[in-house]
Amino acid sequence: MSVDQQTQYGAVGNEYLLREEQIREFHEQGYVVLDDVLTEEELTPIEEVYQLFMEGGVPDMGRDFCDMSGPYTRAFEDFQIVNAVLPRVYRPDLQGNIYELRAASISRQLLGDDATLDYDQFLAKRPKKGGAQFAWHQDLGYWPSTPQFDTLTATCSLALDDAKDDNGCLQVVPGSHKEPRLRPHRPMIKASTVGNEREESHTLAVQLEDSDERVSLPVKRGSVSVHNERILHGSPGNGSERWRRTYIIAYRHKDLVDYERSVGFTHSHNDKISWTTHLEALEA
Repeated sequence: MSVDQQTQYGAVGNEYLLREEQIREFHEQGYVVLDDVLTEEELTPIEEVYQLFMEGGVPDMGRDFCDMSGPYTRAFEDFQIVNAVLPRVYRPDLQGNIYELRAASISRQLLGDDATLDYDQFLAKRPKKGGAQFAWHQDLGYWPSTPQFDTLTATCSLALDDAKDDNGCLQVVPGSHKEPRLRPHRPMIKASTVGNEREESHTLAVQLEDSDERVSLPVKRGSVSVHNERILHGSPGNGSERWRRTYIIAYRHKDLVDYERSVGFTHSHNDKISWTTHLEALEA
């Protein structure tokens, strides 16, 4: 009997056990898709809380509730990508849910036993919103410069709807995480005052090269894609009649998360502390 036949993989209680080839794919390609992480029964209570955010029913979030594709000032009824950052902070009853537990299990297998929850996020592309596009970017470009730490990140994205090309599923450039430097990024929205771009909109963008291979990552409801912090990724708008709802939880090494918090970085759009990003450090 082979090792695979002896071992149960996939969802087992609070764990989600990975095969060696899945771990290898994450490290070599910068991403991996994991099927059937949650059942329909397990999705239901999560979905109920998720919908409160999608309907604008959670108060006092400030800029943590915004349109990811537009300025912070855009009216809720005009949102194309509904973005709720740190939902577990605003609704503590989310903490410790089955997805958190399984995402933690996945991340420990990819990062090590010190994998620590860094941030969570609800993102949803409304139906028939062609402008619901995620600009191509690398996550690390948004975050504080931490050259003394291992920045490896497991960003787990749970599909609450089948994510396909027609409703704007994630696209990646495989292997781009191995490039020695981050690509140059620029603010997506021109600010009213020079140098104030990140105060008026959150979104940065990178220009892809003709040689970059773009691969779509369709993910079925209840399944999860995992990508690292350096891979180039983005997604097109939603031209379908369906939503594309995603629940993100990112895990990083504990010493890095502790350092982020010590400099006042929480991933909240309401943070007022100034820091030097990885991109700014490279450009200095």
